[in-house]
Parts: sequence; C-alpha cells; structure tokens
Amino acid sequence: MWPKKLFRQLFLSYLLILGIPIIALMWYSAGSFKDFYLTLTFNDLKSRAFLISSQVEEHISRSSFSNIDSLCKAISIQINTRCTVISADGKVQGDSQRNPDSMENHGARPEVVAALAGNVGVSDRFSQTILTDMIYVAVPVRVSGKIVAVVRTALPRSVMNAVISQLYRKLAWAVLLTALFAALISYYVSRKVSLPINAMKIGAQRFASGDFSVKIGLSGGEEPDQLALALNEMAAHLSATIDQIKAQRNELDAIMMSMTEGVVAVDASERVLFVNRAAAALFGIDARGATGKWIGEVLRNAEIQEFIVSALRAVKSVEGELTLLTPTSAQNSSGELFLQLHGSPLFNASRVIIGALVVINDITHIKKLDIIRKDFVANVSHELRTPLTSIKGFVETLLSGAVNDPIQAQRFLGILSNQVERLNTIVEDLLTLSKIERDEEQRAIELSATPLVEVIKAAMEACADKAQQKNIAIQSECPVEMTALLERTLLEQALVNLLDNAINYSEAGKRIWVSAKTADNGREMVISVKDEGMGIGREHLGRLFERFYRVDKARSRKLGGTGLGLSIVKHIVTAHGGRVEVESEPNKGSVFFIYLPRTASGAA
Repeated sequence: MWPKKLFRQLFLSYLLILGIPIIALMWYSAGSFKDFYLTLTFNDLKSRAFLISSQVEEHISRSSFSNIDSLCKAISIQINTRCTVISADGKVQGDSQRNPDSMENHGARPEVVAALAGNVGVSDRFSQTILTDMIYVAVPVRVSGKIVAVVRTALPRSVMNAVISQLYRKLAWAVLLTALFAALISYYVSRKVSLPINAMKIGAQRFASGDFSVKIGLSGGEEPDQLALALNEMAAHLSATIDQIKAQRNELDAIMMSMTEGVVAVDASERVLFVNRAAAALFGIDARGATGKWIGEVLRNAEIQEFIVSALRAVKSVEGELTLLTPTSAQNSSGELFLQLHGSPLFNASRVIIGALVVINDITHIKKLDIIRKDFVANVSHELRTPLTSIKGFVETLLSGAVNDPIQAQRFLGILSNQVERLNTIVEDLLTLSKIERDEEQRAIELSATPLVEVIKAAMEACADKAQQKNIAIQSECPVEMTALLERTLLEQALVNLLDNAINYSEAGKRIWVSAKTADNGREMVISVKDEGMGIGREHLGRLFERFYRVDKARSRKLGGTGLGLSIVKHIVTAHGGRVEVESEPNKGSVFFIYLPRTASGAA
C-alpha cells in the first residue's frame, strides 16, 4: 500500500525522481563505456597488427617466413600482446605463445578468413589453442599488392573483463554515493515541505478542539507562511465568533432558566431539545435527563403531546389552555393545574420546520383569583341581600299597620336593629380587610418589638366572657422573654378572631390552648390556637381563609359570623411577613398556626 503520510510520499517521490534518472544514466554509461572500451581495444589491436604487418612484410620480402616466429615472440614481449602470423594457405608461420609447427591450420578462423579477403578481421571467441576467451584482430600482409600472409593480434578476454569490472565497481560506488546524496536531498526537501504542513495540521486540530491560545508558527516559506497566517486569522475569527455564540447562549440560558414560564423545545421527530427549570418544576421532570428523549417519555399527557404535534405541523403560532389533575398540596389544594400553552414552529435557514417551541404559563393562581372574585361578588351580594331583604320586609310590615301594634312593632324594630347591626359588622369587616390590604401595599403598618405573652393575654381577656358563658377554659403557654416585631392591635385582633371561632365551634365544657414557641426551622416563631371543636373536613382547608367562605353556612350565620374572620387573620399575618396554616380533622378539633419571622431577641 502506498504510504499515506505526506513526508513518506514526498520522500519516496523525490527519491524516485532523482534515483531513476541516475540509475538509468549509470546503466547507459556502463554500457556505453563497455562498447567504447571494446571498440578501443579492437582499434588498439588493429593498430598493433598494422605495425607488426609492416615488419612482417619486410622479413617476408628478404627471407620468406624463416624468421617470422622469432619476430612474433620478440614483438609480443614488447607490446604485451599475442602475435600470430599466418600464411595465405592458412599455415601458422609464427606465434608468440606456441610452436607454429604444433598448431593446426588457421585458414578457417573467421578473422583470418576476413583478412585473407582483404579486410580487417575481428573476432571475440574461445581459443582452441590456449583454451581461453580471446579478442582477435587480423589484417592482411601484401607484397607487391598480393596478400601473402595475415598478421593477427590478440588479447585475453579476461583482461578487458577486469577493466570493465573495475569500471562497474567505480560506477556502483558512484551510484551508491549519488543515491545517498539524492536520499539526503529528498529527506531535506520532504521535511522542509512536510514539517510546516504537519505543524498546520496540529494547529488545525487544536483549533478544531476549541483551543485558540497558540498560533501556528511561520516556517520561512512564502506559501506555507501565507497558509499559516490564513489559519491563524481564521482561528481568531472563530474564537471571536465562538465567544460571541457562547455569550449569546449563556444569555439565552440565563433568560430561559430565569423565566417563570415553562419552556419546552422539541425537534421534528418529537425528541426533547431543551427544558427550562420552570417546566421541569411544573411537571416534576429532570431537565438534563429529558434531553434527547421522546416527548411522550418525558411528559406523559396525551393533550400536551397533541398540542406539541399541532405546533410542529402549524405554519404559525398556536395557543390553547389545558387543565391537569395533580395531587393536592399546600400550594394547590384543589388538585387542578390550569395551563396556558403557546406553541411556535422552529424553522431553519431554508424555512423548513425543524422543531417546535412551547411556552407554558401556569395560570392556576389567576384562575383561582377569578373564582375567588366571582365567589366574593356572589357571597357579598348574598350576605348583604339577606339582611336588606329582611329589613325591607319588616319595614313594609310596619308600614302596612304593624307599627300601630306596640308589641309587634317593638319585636320588628328589634329584628331590624339586629339586621342593621349585622350589616354594620359586615361593612366594618370589609373596611378592616380593605385597610389592612392598603396598609400592607403601602407598607404603612408600623412594627415594633412586643412581648408575645402580652398580646396573647389581651386576646384571651377579650374572649373571656364569651368562653365563660360556654364553660370553655382557655389555657396559654408562652415564654415571657419571647418577643416579635408586630403591630399589637392587628395581631391581637387576629388572635381574637381565632379564639372567637374556637369558642363558637366548640361544645360547652371543652378547652382551648394558646401557645407560642420557636418553630422547628429555627427561623420563625409560631403561635398556635388549638380547640376540641367539631373540626373541618380536608376538602375545605384550601379555601378556609377566603372571604365569605363557610364550612357550615347555616351554623355560621346562626352564630353571627360574617365569613370574613379568617380572611382578616390571613391578611394580618401576611402584613407581618408571616403565614398562617391549619390542621384539622372532623370531630377531632382544629389547630391554627401563625408563623412570624423571628427577631434577634425573640428566642425562647
């Protein structure tokens, strides 16, 4: 497999680019030198043969072939070349290495045949005489224009092979050194090119991981430096863009998390993208664990799922209201949760719906306020209409002649007086409530550190006559040193209202306990009023402190209650920065708790 790393690719490429031409050149040079040396050898032998032929010609002219053999042996020693003279009939007349008489006829030798034909004979063959490879060159010897003999010079093939082998060794060393030099050049160039690119790769990977703290260094080359500068500039822009996106995302997350409205975002496949804190608290789900899950796994409510699907399919915003049944609690005693839903589709850059955003408003409090308002209007109308109707009836009766009957007139006037008193009580209670609310809004209630024992004692004294009439004992328990920041008259009125209710709804001979202590949380003081009365059903506890709300309407009116006493208690305690709670069971009595903020000196 071809190496994938750039350095290896460049190194091998450069090595091949430099090595192949060098090897080809050396191979061609070796062949050319071999041919050149062989040609040079042939020419040298030919030159020697012609020199010898001139001397042989002189000897032949003077004394035929008698001295030819000695001449060959003498000349061979001088020129270090085998020398042979062959007559025209092929007989060897002289040889530098053998006795001519023992040598066979050479007329058929190829170089001799060529020379006898008047040409220069050349042959590279095995010698049967000296049993080795030889290189032969033969030239004709002419006397008076007639070829009378052939002079042949020869060299062993091993001599030329040794020279060529030595040349090959030198060429091999040259190739090796050249290849090494080419490898070094290839390595240097490859590193020169690959190192900056590798540095840019590492820098780009660091940029991709979000680390923009280190810039890519410059290598000195124009093109790599331009690329490095471009990458550094890109990293700077990316860093700025990411920082901006993070800031916007943090702002968005802060907005989403601080919203009192619940926010749920889903993608096109109805999988949760985001759930804010309000929505998680509203539905009791894990905001982080919900991400990526199908909405049906997170919100197990068919109506909400249908609304989200409709928001995904809509091209504009959709709205709706939903009522959920939930377990009753201190915050939601009715067990009903009223939600207002607003859904909008989410689009990408191509205006394709990729999800939906649903904003959920908990309007339970608004709904309850509306119910309370309607109930208040109906109740106050009823409470006022009853005495007014009674007054109107008795006035008409008096006008019709009953006024002339002193006994009847006296009875009717007494009833009228009671009804007017009842109207007056209702109006006074309403005015008291209105004043408390106004003072609370305007922070006009002046609080001062007051011993709780004094307030409790004053409230008990105010109700003592009524309790004595029903033979009901009121007992108290409060540390003398316990104090609280309060408006004495208002808190005394609240305790009087609670004691009055306890007396009214308790049978004769029962007991009532008033106590004050530090709450279990250590941050509040709690005043409790406990009775042994008829008790209150659980279904009434959530609305017990509403205006004109009565558990037993007939008995309440018979006892002269206006239905505003507990509402006044709640508003007084709220104006003090506290809260009021109740625990009760039918036929087991009730306990009302007033929680007030604890002061530094309010420890028990």
